[in-house]
Amino acid sequence: MEDSALCRASKAVKCVVAPAVKCLVARVRRHCGYVIFSDRRVCKLNVEVKKLGHKKDEVQRSIDDARNNMKPIKATGETWVEEVETVANKARNVLDYDGRAQKTCFYGWLPNPKVRYLLGKKASKMVQNIQKLMVQNIQELIAQGQVEEVDSENPPPGLVGGALYVNSLAGDEGDFITDSRASIFQGIMKALNDEKVKVVGVYGPGGVGKTTLLKIVEEKLNKEGKLNKEGTPFHMIVKSKVSQTPDLTKIQFDIAYALGLKDLKDEPSEEGRRDLLFKRLQMDPSEKVLIILDDLWAELDLKAIGIPLGNESMKCKLLLASRDKRVLEQRMHADQTFRLKSLEEDEAFKLFEKIVGDRLRDDEELKEKAAQVVTKLAGLPLLINSVASTLKYSDVSTWEDMLIKIEDPHNERIVKWSYDHLESEEAKCLFLLCGLIGGTIEVELLLGLGMGLGLFGKFDNNMQSLRNILNTMLNRLHSFCLLHDGGDGKENVTIHDLYSEVVVSDVFSGRNSLMINNNYVNVGSGRLAELILRRFPHVKILMLSEQYDRGDCSKMDFTYMEELRALYLCSMRITSLPSSMEILRNLQSLSINCYVEDVANLGKLKALQILSFAKSRISRLPKEIGELTNLRSLNLNHCYSLKIIEPGALKALINLEELHMRGSFDRWMGKHEMTSKSCGVGLAELKSLTKLASLEISIRQPIILLEDDDLPFENLVRFWINIGNLEGWGYERLAVMKLNLEGCNNILSRNWVQKSLQKTQYLYLCELSESKESAHKLCTEGFQDLKALNVKDSCSINYIANSPYGLPPFLNLESLFLENLINLEKICHGPIALGCFGNLKTMSIGQCHQLKYLRCISDMQRLVKLEEIKVWECYSMQSIVTHDAGEDIVSADNRVELPNVCRLALCESPNMTSFCIRAEITSEDTPAPI
Repeated sequence: MEDSALCRASKAVKCVVAPAVKCLVARVRRHCGYVIFSDRRVCKLNVEVKKLGHKKDEVQRSIDDARNNMKPIKATGETWVEEVETVANKARNVLDYDGRAQKTCFYGWLPNPKVRYLLGKKASKMVQNIQKLMVQNIQELIAQGQVEEVDSENPPPGLVGGALYVNSLAGDEGDFITDSRASIFQGIMKALNDEKVKVVGVYGPGGVGKTTLLKIVEEKLNKEGKLNKEGTPFHMIVKSKVSQTPDLTKIQFDIAYALGLKDLKDEPSEEGRRDLLFKRLQMDPSEKVLIILDDLWAELDLKAIGIPLGNESMKCKLLLASRDKRVLEQRMHADQTFRLKSLEEDEAFKLFEKIVGDRLRDDEELKEKAAQVVTKLAGLPLLINSVASTLKYSDVSTWEDMLIKIEDPHNERIVKWSYDHLESEEAKCLFLLCGLIGGTIEVELLLGLGMGLGLFGKFDNNMQSLRNILNTMLNRLHSFCLLHDGGDGKENVTIHDLYSEVVVSDVFSGRNSLMINNNYVNVGSGRLAELILRRFPHVKILMLSEQYDRGDCSKMDFTYMEELRALYLCSMRITSLPSSMEILRNLQSLSINCYVEDVANLGKLKALQILSFAKSRISRLPKEIGELTNLRSLNLNHCYSLKIIEPGALKALINLEELHMRGSFDRWMGKHEMTSKSCGVGLAELKSLTKLASLEISIRQPIILLEDDDLPFENLVRFWINIGNLEGWGYERLAVMKLNLEGCNNILSRNWVQKSLQKTQYLYLCELSESKESAHKLCTEGFQDLKALNVKDSCSINYIANSPYGLPPFLNLESLFLENLINLEKICHGPIALGCFGNLKTMSIGQCHQLKYLRCISDMQRLVKLEEIKVWECYSMQSIVTHDAGEDIVSADNRVELPNVCRLALCESPNMTSFCIRAEITSEDTPAPI
């Protein structure tokens, strides 16, 4: 009995003591761990702080975007950001303490247990706090409706200093800001700096350079970022061109685009857009906004647009340009105006002389004629540029012809003289067409109209040939300074309003002019009813723009327009296209940029070759579109509402050469999703498009590319391909590939992908986990045209260039962005061919923790064009440059000279000790025994 009682007592003690001992051991182990593993815990804390920072930035950008779009922001989202900032600051203090702490004692022989204990304990606690915050991450906040998901890499276009690339006007500024204009430029800048001045105006005749002056002011503000006494810059700069017939809707969209006010496009009424803009511009009393309005002809109703006036204007300022001083002072109530005069005679001659070039240097007779020519150009830079460009390569007889025909300064005669020297009748016709449209014109629009007028020859040319012909003609007009780029490369061109006025004047009343005018009707609000009552049996081009009774196109009657070749509908609400459209059997180009629902009857237009729904609100592409078997170009770019493409809509378009779907439908179906009742389109339909030469497409699920045989895209000339729905990195030009291939790296071996990679200029790669160790080996034939490379989150990449044999890599590369390549060891491995990276201008390397240096000295000497270096969160990085093993580090030949580097940013790379160090000699560097 006693033994039994003793046994029970012993067990009872064990039941009590064992958990206590276990708890005590765990506690001791935890506290010992603070000392032993303090470095590991600090490293873990550093990683968690970075993750938390990225999440915080995402949420903050979402909150900012919601503010810009006047959406209510719930307290949870902002509270979360504040909590994150508090925790992050405490964590940074711990990390700072780690850097300052003396973690050894006894002259470095033993670890300091007290310091390590406190550090390890604090780091562990901070990691727990951060992980607790991370539980409620950005996705959960979005799901709860606290914030909305946004494109986090593209700030509002109007944000001062927010644009990554700014079109520099530095070359023009030196020519434009002459001695006589310097005081005007400085006066404008001073007026904008004056808090009492709300409206600043610039006036002067057409062609004198008002638009150029506004651009220079805008660029100056963007560059400096500071203007007033407090040192606070304009936060936003927005601009719009008003023109002789103001389009309030266009002006509203221009301002909303710059402000990042995306919701404006969903507001159908002008009044609703007005209220949204007004509220946005008054949202933040501390936000300073400069609104630039160019080319005012009469009073503009700012209130109807949504621009606050007077005391309501808060921190908004207006910078206006007009030909008429009275418009600025009496109608727009400008506080201060500046008159932009014609160039002084010597300034005009210097500009003319610079354009013509060396021909005037040694030829006194020609220089005398030049002086006479300049006198007739009235000091207008626009006309000086045009005439000088025409005469630059002309013989003396052409100069004399100009002096004879232009007896006195006369804009119409001068423009007509430049027009006559275009030689090509097609180029003349294109110039007149641009003049009739006016302003900034999309090149795609000119292509469709030009086809309708037969400007590009026979239709047996492929679309790329037609584009080449158009570009040649546009280049001709550019070389005569009759057209200018629209500000975004070759997508738009701009014709000066002075030229537009001349085109519609009596000077151009000849046969060609009448032909264009008789075949072109541009209908604005209020003229649609008149057009319906009249008959235009010979009209070739019809453009319906703005709104009529809120723009119901179903009232339009095309019965008497059998010869119509090109039809453009813009800013109209279309429930169903009128049945009379079926009579347009000769229609070759159709563009619908509207609120549109049913477009099924377009299948009747068998002659149609170009069809564009770009930026329209179409939600369904019907199967009847497949009946357009002669269609050569289909544009569905930025059709954000397009959710359904019916089966058969694309498969039968066997003559299609261009398919553009950027920012549009991306939910292609795979084989396993296709059923007899399916209402979606399978990627397999694209197999029949064997003539495609231009493709813009997004494919959300890359895995479906592995289900079918190779697609027939190996002959692509122009392309923008996004596989895996990669956002950001917004290169808009063609020859772009964005590939997020998580788990689908085999796609890279497809023939059409390899053919496209050879031609790619802008490449973004993400999630390469089982691929080549060297980035340049991803393309078997080499990246011959690549200009920008972005590789992110790819653990398989050990090197960017590794080419001891084969094609030299990256000869044309200008920008290199590398992020989170955890196994990247070197940028270049092994001997690199001459010229590799020779055109590189920008390097940005981040979170590449194995990388010890960027380049060895022999490679670095080739980077003479390098302008910018950025290194961040590369914890193993020791230097930018290393000497090759065995090189003499003090040799004069081993100096690194980077004459064009203007920006060097080194962030959070704690082991970087110098710009250049000697390389470690490894086994592979050791010479083999002889």
